[in-house]
Formats: sequence, C-alpha cells, structure tokens
Amino acid sequence: MRISLRMVLIALVVFVAIGGFISTIPSEPKATLLAESVRSGQCESGAGVSLVIDFGTSSNREVKELCVTEFESTGWDLFAAAAVSAQGTSEYPTGFVCRLDGWPTAEVQPCTKTPTAAQGSWAYFIADAGSQEWQYSGAGAAMRKPQCGAVDAWRFVEPGENVLQSMPRVEPSSFVCN
Repeated sequence: MRISLRMVLIALVVFVAIGGFISTIPSEPKATLLAESVRSGQCESGAGVSLVIDFGTSSNREVKELCVTEFESTGWDLFAAAAVSAQGTSEYPTGFVCRLDGWPTAEVQPCTKTPTAAQGSWAYFIADAGSQEWQYSGAGAAMRKPQCGAVDAWRFVEPGENVLQSMPRVEPSSFVCN
C-alpha cells in the first residue's frame, strides 16, 4: 500500500512539472527580429508593414518611420519586430501602451496605472493597405493584425491636446500588396 501511495505521489509531481513546462510554451509565435527585415522609412512597395512613432512636440525627437518586411503578427508584436522598446502599464502590460523607446520618461509616467489626459498618453492610428489617411484605431495593438501595405502609427498626445485632432505629423505611405 505504501509503495502505491509513493508511486501516485511521484506520478503527480511529474504531471505537475510537465504541466508547468507546457504552460510556458507560447500559444502563438511572436515576431522575430531579423536585421535585414527592418529599414528606416515607411515601406514603399513590395511586402511590409510600416510603423510610425511620433513622440509629440515636447519631446524634441524626430518622428521615427520604419518598414518591417515579412511581418505577420499583431500590432503589439510589430514593436519587437521593429526593435522599438514598448512598455505597457502594470494594469495592462500588453493592452495599453505607456512608453515607447523611453518616452515619456519614468519620472513623468511611472506606467503603473493608465495615464490620464492630464498626463498625456499614446494614441494609436492606422492606415490600412491602400489608404492615405489616418484613422484613430478603435482597438488596441494586441488585437490588430496589420496586413501587408498597412501603416500603424503612435502619437504621444500632450496634456490638453485633443486625441482625435492629434494625428501623426507625417502622412501614411500605404500601398496594396500583390
């Protein structure tokens, strides 16, 4: 009887260990960064998804425009594919963009809770393939899967600015893929 109990306990430990290992395997592949798959500027033709980061007027930073080729994942994964550092809030780690490439600084926004309009925040704009106009995205980056030729853009909206009137300071350069 004692041997049976010991065997059951060992089997239980093994199953728990295997379950822990399996639960750490990602359910879907994340975007991988290939040096040759990212270039400066928006994509112009062929295959690719563009990423625009507009840090706002108070940052004194240039608008960042990147082209990521061979990309098939979410808007959130586009950050990693483009080598852009992205941080969510403690409340919503991949559901709310709080900081991109170190902006705003941790002193301005600690990224523990969703920032208020008085603190400023990132706004998400999109231009689907073939569109030359920005649209405010009604969904978060983790929910969107930009298609070839699309442009995803982020604009830091300063305190007091109207989100819907704070489009990125560059035009989208989208195209239709073959």
